[in-house]
Amino acid sequence: MAAHRVRARDKDPLAQFLGWFSIGLGTAQVTAPRLMSRLVGASGDGRAQLLMRIMGLRELTQGVGILVRPRPTYWLWSRVAGDGLDLSLLGLVAARNPGKRGRAAFAIANVLGVAVPDVFESRRLSRLEGAPRSAKLVRKSVTIDRQRTVVEAAWLGAEEVRRKIEKAEAKVSFAEAPGDRGTELAVEFLESPPAGDLGAAALKLTGKDLATELSDDLRRFKQQVETGEVVRSDSTPTGHALVGHLKQRPAQPVEEAVR
Repeated sequence: MAAHRVRARDKDPLAQFLGWFSIGLGTAQVTAPRLMSRLVGASGDGRAQLLMRIMGLRELTQGVGILVRPRPTYWLWSRVAGDGLDLSLLGLVAARNPGKRGRAAFAIANVLGVAVPDVFESRRLSRLEGAPRSAKLVRKSVTIDRQRTVVEAAWLGAEEVRRKIEKAEAKVSFAEAPGDRGTELAVEFLESPPAGDLGAAALKLTGKDLATELSDDLRRFKQQVETGEVVRSDSTPTGHALVGHLKQRPAQPVEEAVR
């Protein structure tokens, strides 16, 4: 098996999770402050709701900062500071509402549970040196049941896909597939979408990210080389797109074949 050099991003999956966690928690605090206040043992009156909304705005700001920045050290440490503030406020809630200390204790336990990864990730990012690294290596490949010379010749004729790949400065390679199963066509590129993980999520939801497009392009290319035509249906007449999955319906043959 061939070895592929992988460029690691500064922001690992834990940082991504904490960013999305902040977005989710902040959204709940802003949109349902009365419910969130009661869940932690507070009274849920006007002052409590206002404070909960302020805390929600803080969470939303921190989440966006973590997801957008390639090395969100400051934003992770701001979560650690927020955890300390939350624990202080929850202690005050428990003291003022003796009948609901169970809820406050449960909330404190949850804050402590998320504070541990907050501190761990903040310290990890603080130890990193050099320029922040935001890009990650993405590799898309397909095995085509044809000889390498046939695949390479067909690839020269796939001008639209090749232009897309050249624009992305991607690398294309051909290799003999294991087990005499034909030819492996692989495409590698560095992915660094605008607005970081938020931008990547938006592109994926619309099916416009390069990785999704390449998956569809390579699938169609494989079908074209092996069968001479692209298999389509009424449910996916233009190919795979994540946004199409949200509205997907049972497949039906297209009325008129599209070549």
